[in-house]
Parts: sequence; C-alpha cells; structure tokens
Amino acid sequence: MCLKASTAAAAVLLALLGTAPALAHVSLERPEAARGKSYKAVLKIPHGCEGQATHTVRVEIPEGFIGVKPMPKPGWTIKTQRGAYAQSYGYYHGPLSEGVTEIEWSGGNLPDDYYDEFVASGFIAKEITGAALYFKVVQLCDKGELSWSDIPGEGVDAHDLKAPAAVLKIADADEADDHHHGHKHDEAAEIGSAKIGTLAIEGAWTRATPEGAKVGAGYLTIRNSGSAADTLVGVEASVSTRGEVHDMTTTDDGVMRMRRLADGLEIPAGGSVELKPGGTHLMLVGLKERLVEGQTIAVKLIFKSGASGEVVLPVRALGASGGDDDHSGHKH
Repeated sequence: MCLKASTAAAAVLLALLGTAPALAHVSLERPEAARGKSYKAVLKIPHGCEGQATHTVRVEIPEGFIGVKPMPKPGWTIKTQRGAYAQSYGYYHGPLSEGVTEIEWSGGNLPDDYYDEFVASGFIAKEITGAALYFKVVQLCDKGELSWSDIPGEGVDAHDLKAPAAVLKIADADEADDHHHGHKHDEAAEIGSAKIGTLAIEGAWTRATPEGAKVGAGYLTIRNSGSAADTLVGVEASVSTRGEVHDMTTTDDGVMRMRRLADGLEIPAGGSVELKPGGTHLMLVGLKERLVEGQTIAVKLIFKSGASGEVVLPVRALGASGGDDDHSGHKH
C-alpha cells in the first residue's frame, strides 16, 4: 500500500511539474487599483513561446485606462496606436476623449529562460463601472506566438481560461486603502500629490515644452510633519536622462542666474518648502520626449533619510502662469 501510495503521489507530482510552465501566464505586478487614481501597469512576461525567445510584446489597453504612456526599455523599440475612447472621461485638465489604445515593444530579445517586465503608466477613469479591466497581451517569437486574450464570460470561470488576459481588479478608493491596511504605496495615490514617510507632496505640476526642448521643470510643495529635518537629494524621471534640484536668484545687476543645489534641498522639521517658477524647482535634464499639455509624468523623489517615492505631475500649458522660468535665457 505504501509503495502504491508513493507511486501515485509521484505521478501526481510529475503531472503538476509537467504542466507548471503552461500555468505561468502574463500577469500584473499590482493586480488591484482604485477608480479615479493613477496606476502603473507592470506586466510580467514569464516565458517564451514553447522554448523560443520573445522579440515583440503587444498590449491592448483596456477601455477606462486613460492618459497612458509606456516606459522605454533599453534594446526595445516602442510603437503606440492612438484612438478615440468609447466615451469622454474626466481628467485633470478636463474631459479626455482619446489616447493610447495599444503599445508594442519590439526588436528585443527575451530568452525563454528569463522573465521581464513591460511598464505603462496611466489613470483609472472614475467613470468605469466594471469590477475589472483586462490587458490582452500578445507575445511574438521567431517561431510562433502566444496570445493572452481570454476573459471570463457568462458561464465561464476565470480558472477555466486557457490563455487568460492579465486582470486588474477595480475598487473604490476607500476599499483599496482597506485592502492594504490603510497604508499608501510609495507610488502617487493621485495626480499632483503623494505621501512619502513624514513628507507630504502637494500641488505638483510641470509645464509643456516646445518641440526639441532638452530641459523641463517641475514645481511642488513639500511639507514635513516629522520631528527631524530631511533633505531632497535626488530626482529621477523616465522622461529625462537625469533630474536635479535648482535654485534661481537675481544678482545686483538684475541678471537671473540658476544653480544646481549640489547638497540638496532641506525641508525643516514641522515646516514646508515651495518649489515654484522663478525660484527653487526640479530640473529635468536631457528630455527624451516633448512634455505635452494634458498628459502626466512620474517623478521619483529621493530623500537623505532614505525615504523615496513617486509623484505624478500633470503637464500644464506651455505658457502656464506662475513666473518666467525660460531656461534658455538664464545664466548658470
């Protein structure tokens, strides 16, 4: 009896091991998001096409995920398709009726023995009523392809799907906070603001840039509710090669000069610091793309205490008020 039991158990184990690769499907790193909040979709590609390396990943953006921007990947070429949404959605600067509907990363090489992540940021429209959004993904290989596009339907359970699309569960903001025990992620919970440790980021924004511009600027207020001072020492953004903190002053002869704060920007305990046009501001150097009004960009702020997190900056008009910070006319 023991031998038979062992043989049966071994057979079951071998069967499970044999089917394990087939069960590994495309998924989202964070499988739940709230309506009316920004969201970074990190799609995890677990394997290739029956042993073949993946050279192209194509993602269909679900209706209701708006203002989408893909993250560049070294060695891969990005192509997007734009189109009209099924309806107009509320957005930071007013209704948004069209945007990116498909993203394709191509020309890369993802061997079957490895996995990789493909990232796009956007906004979960507050008008959507469904309980989930489905990201349909196609992997192309030298010999064959995989299409992860099955979604549950009437009488079809999600566990019965052979090639399920990556699913994002949608919840109201309060429900999403409850599921995470009341703690907020380092990612910005909403456009223009974020909570990073004892630091609150408020009123963050950036200004659209003209075609060919190589620098951009960011503005925000940082409030420190802690009992110790902290210092903003690093700025990172996928849209630029590097980020810095700059200050602007006017000399006795009336010339406005700008300098990088090499030691960072201190935020006093119990105090706040405002970064604004014509004064201290974030500098995005080596822009990889034009900043377009109505879109958003994610900026990571790094502090001396070790705290760090992202804030999503809405892109306002090229001539947005708040002071003159045209860097082309300033001396460094």
